Amino acid sequence: MKNKHKIFQKVIMFSMVIVYSFVSKAQTNCDYNSSNITFNIGTAGVLPSNSLTSYLLVDHNTGIINQISSTQGFTGITQSKTYDIYAFSYINDNTVTGLFAGGLLSSLTASCSDLSNPLTVSVCLPSNNGQCDFTTSSFTLNPATPPPTDGTTQYILTNINGTILQIASTPTFSGFSGTQSFNVFAVSYTGNISNLAIGNNYNTITGSCFDLSNPFPVNVCVCKPICLPVVLTKIK
Repeated sequence: MKNKHKIFQKVIMFSMVIVYSFVSKAQTNCDYNSSNITFNIGTAGVLPSNSLTSYLLVDHNTGIINQISSTQGFTGITQSKTYDIYAFSYINDNTVTGLFAGGLLSSLTASCSDLSNPLTVSVCLPSNNGQCDFTTSSFTLNPATPPPTDGTTQYILTNINGTILQIASTPTFSGFSGTQSFNVFAVSYTGNISNLAIGNNYNTITGSCFDLSNPFPVNVCVCKPICLPVVLTKIK
C-alpha cells in the first residue's frame, strides 16, 4: 500500500506530498498546465432515458470529491496535484446520496447507478497566479516532516516544461534573477536511478524502486538594481 506524507510547507501552509514507503513506479506527470481541463470518457451501451451522468473530479490521495460537472470538463482548479476523474451515471429517482463537492467518493450511493473506472491525471498550475513567493536570488523550502529514512531523497527544481534545472540534497536552490516560475519535486529512491540529471525532463526518471512527489509551484521575482547617476557639486 502506498503511504504518503507532507514534505514541504511555506508560511501560508501550502504543502506538497511525497511517498513515505517506496513504490516501483512514479505516478506524477503533468497532464495539464491549466486550471481549466477537458477530457474524454466514453460510455458503453445506451443509458436509460431517465438517467443522468455527472463527472467527478476527485483527489487521488484523499478520495474527496473536488468538483462535479455535467460536461466533460472542469474549471477553476486551485491546487497542483493528482486527481481521479469518474463518470457517475444514475437513474434520476431522488435516491442519490453523497453527490456533492467535499464529500467522499466512497459515500456515493444510489438505487441504480454505475461508476466508471478512474481516469488519473496530474494538474500542474502556474505558480500562484503570478504572485511572488520569493524575491531573493535563493530560497529554501521548510520540511513539515522529515523525508523517508530508508532510502535517498533528492530535491529537484524544474522549469514549467519539466526540464531539470537544479538538483540538491536539501530543499535549497539559488542563482535566480528576474521573474520566473518553477516546480519543485522530491524524489525518494533505493537502489539505482536513471535520468536524474540536469537538462533531462523529470518525466524520464526511472529506477528499480522510487517515487516522485507532486509538484510544488514556486514563483521567484528578483528585482534588478536600478542605477541612477550621481552628481557631485562643490560647495564654496
